[in-house]
Parts: sequence; C-alpha cells; structure tokens
Amino acid sequence: MLHFRQIIINCFLFNIKKRIFLWHIKKKITKTQKKFEESLLKLMETKKFEAITVNDITELANFNRSTFYRHYFDKYELLEKIEDNILNDVLTYQSNIINNINKNEITKDFKLTDYVSPDKNFFIVYKERLNEIKILLGYNGSNSFRKKIRLTMLDFFKKSFNLANFNASNQEVELLFQFLVGSFVSILDYWTDNQELTPTELFLFYSSLMSNGVVNFLKDKMI
Repeated sequence: MLHFRQIIINCFLFNIKKRIFLWHIKKKITKTQKKFEESLLKLMETKKFEAITVNDITELANFNRSTFYRHYFDKYELLEKIEDNILNDVLTYQSNIINNINKNEITKDFKLTDYVSPDKNFFIVYKERLNEIKILLGYNGSNSFRKKIRLTMLDFFKKSFNLANFNASNQEVELLFQFLVGSFVSILDYWTDNQELTPTELFLFYSSLMSNGVVNFLKDKMI
C-alpha cells in the first residue's frame, strides 16, 4: 500500500516538474520571439522593410541566424506574426462591440454612441499598440498591414450594421462601407503622428461624422 502511494506521489511530482520545464521553455521561446519582433520594428524606423535582411535582424537581436530560422521561415513570416498579433487583439476587442450593437435595432435616429460606449470604443485597442502601428503603416512599412486593417474594419462594419431592411442597393451599401473604412484608416494614420489625442476624443469625432454627416458638421462649425 505504501509502495503504491509512493508511485502516485512520484507521478504527481514528475508531472509538476514537467509542467515547470515546459513553462520555462515556452517563456524562453516567447522572450526570443519578442526580441526578434522588437528588432525588426526598430530597424523599420529608419530602413524600408524590403531592404532589411535576416542578418540585420539577428545582429540587433543578438542571436545567430540558426536561432532565427528555428522560429521563422523568413523575415516575411516574422512581419506577418507582428501584424497578426496586433489584429488578433483588435478582433477580440471588436467582437464584444459587435455583440452589443447587434442586440439593438438600428433606427432613423441612429447614433453610434447609443450602441458603443465612448470609454469602450474601437480606437482603444489600437491605442495600446499605436507605436507599432505607426511603424507598420509608415513609409518603411509593408502594404500588407494597411490592407489587413482595411479588411478587419470592413468586416467589423458589415457585422455591426445589418442593412438588409434598408432601401439601398448593394452598390450603395458597399460604397458606404468603403467610405467608413477609408475614413477610419485615414484617422488612424493621422493619429499615429498626433498621439496626444485620446481614443475617446477620436471616437466622439468619428461617431459625430457618422451620425450627423460631414455637411452638418461643417454647418455647425460655421461662424
């Protein structure tokens, strides 16, 4: 009986040690990958992505090439990981907003602030990664990230606003969504260079344009 109990204890201790070992390995891998990500972004502050080599990345990260290739196939996969990590955070945050909007029916008196709380708006999640976004959207970045943001926001608007019951053609609806996406990306571009603006300030401005229109906004600002 004592022998059987000791076996159980030994198995339990072995599993604990195994989990601790795997945790350390995972932590080390994550730390290494983070270093490569930071190095690529740092290089992209002054150098176009196309001109950056794996040697540039490994030298700045203080790792050898073999370590790099254990984690990534090439520099494009590294860039894709950075972009996807940011957008995964965005998608998770936006899914909660979509669920809240879909609980309510859109009326003629629609105001975005009736469906999305200003202190929980979709600009907040971008604020947390704004410095990285600035680099990726900048002159030295890749067009892939801009396209991914456009697709992410297009999906967000289409899932948020069900326009099936509206008297609008498919083309009009598509143009509307393209307008919303284009204006959002332009504001995001502006924000990366004017980071003193808060997510709430941007959201209230953006929602005002959505609810009242550009012309009414200009009329309200006339002297």
